[in-house]
Amino acid sequence: MAKLKLKEKMSYGLGDAANNLTFSMVSTYLLIFYTDVFGITAAAVGTLFLVARIFDAFTDPMMGALIDRYGKNGENGRFRPYLKWAGFPLVILAVLLFTTPDLSDSGKLAYAYVTYILFGMAYTAVNIPYGSLASVMTRDPVERSSLASFRGLGQQVGMFVVGVLIVPMIALFPSQQIGYPVVIAIIGVLALIFYYLAYRNTKERIQPNKSVKPEKMSWKMISRTLKNGPFMALSLMSFFILSAMLLNQAVALYFFTYNLENEMLFPVYNMINIASLFVIIPLIPTFTKRFGKKNVTLCGFLIGFIAFGGLFLLPTTPVIVIFLLWLGMQGIMIPNILVWAFISDVIDYGEWKTGVRQEGTTYSLYSFMRKLSQAIAGWGAAMGLALIGYVPNVAQSPETLFGFKIIMALLPAIACVICFIIFKYGYLLDDEKFKKISADLSA
Repeated sequence: MAKLKLKEKMSYGLGDAANNLTFSMVSTYLLIFYTDVFGITAAAVGTLFLVARIFDAFTDPMMGALIDRYGKNGENGRFRPYLKWAGFPLVILAVLLFTTPDLSDSGKLAYAYVTYILFGMAYTAVNIPYGSLASVMTRDPVERSSLASFRGLGQQVGMFVVGVLIVPMIALFPSQQIGYPVVIAIIGVLALIFYYLAYRNTKERIQPNKSVKPEKMSWKMISRTLKNGPFMALSLMSFFILSAMLLNQAVALYFFTYNLENEMLFPVYNMINIASLFVIIPLIPTFTKRFGKKNVTLCGFLIGFIAFGGLFLLPTTPVIVIFLLWLGMQGIMIPNILVWAFISDVIDYGEWKTGVRQEGTTYSLYSFMRKLSQAIAGWGAAMGLALIGYVPNVAQSPETLFGFKIIMALLPAIACVICFIIFKYGYLLDDEKFKKISADLSA
């Protein structure tokens, strides 16, 4: 039940800032980069996203099982060393992902497949250990909510750089073909600095039960986690809420460019959205202490449904769009931040239920579900562009503009309703029950 110092919490949050300097770049800009800069059709990009991300999802449980089976409880812990070294291949592959070699159409597609799949594997190698790290830093539920908040703040730092600065920075270069890789190389250096600070200033305090010998890698490690009821509810909820957020992100720049006819409003919206989250996120531990993590999460879903539903029904004007997008993103970001506290709780619940602690396997299976949602969202956004008749770099038809609105607003509103139902009736691990679990594990 260790209390964490501010420096350690901030350093842990910087790890997710590093993650999002690359991940948000891909989720926000890669689709429009492929269709409008690299010259790959939307339908081909959709298939690429689906295949690559499903492949990537299956590498997550393998990574988690490897850590649980072979991770050594040395001086630096089982998870922290990955933050020191695994960021280098991730940053290199991020630059290659946005590079435009002079190739034939089939060559471009092959290049995209290879670099995107390798990028996903590199991201897994650093993200699984990073996510697992929080569960061994403390068992205190308030401190875990605080850690989740600092992770959320770190996420916003990464998203701020990507959402607000990327478009103006790329515009400084003679062409986007030059701008994209150079800008990503610059922010990649920043990501490596953040990873190192997260490695240096955090500490692993909770160790596996030494009387339980490490298992051989087997289906039993996975099936044990799949029998964890709170884990399954959390995973399903995360699948839908992340799908909603990624669909929104994937078409947001299209929406501002064609529906509002002003792509420079996109960084303005991002600046407003992210700046306000810097105010709201530090308040989340206070809200969770007063109302409980589950109730705060349910409230976020209600806010998201109201805002995105209003965005779909009301007229498309800059003020209405920016306000309702801002409100909707505040709603779905609250659950998306608290999931990092919930996943630590379900890891403890699994140990309490079975006697075996599986940070790597549990977190990686949770990441597997998130990767599936990324696959569906990426495929859905790209195929959605094809279905609504999107044609790059020309004025769009009224049907296409309405299609952007469906992807941008209606689908996230529906996802918020589904998430509310799943979490209210499926996640039965409330804060009071967790106190008993924590006391039993400590004893």
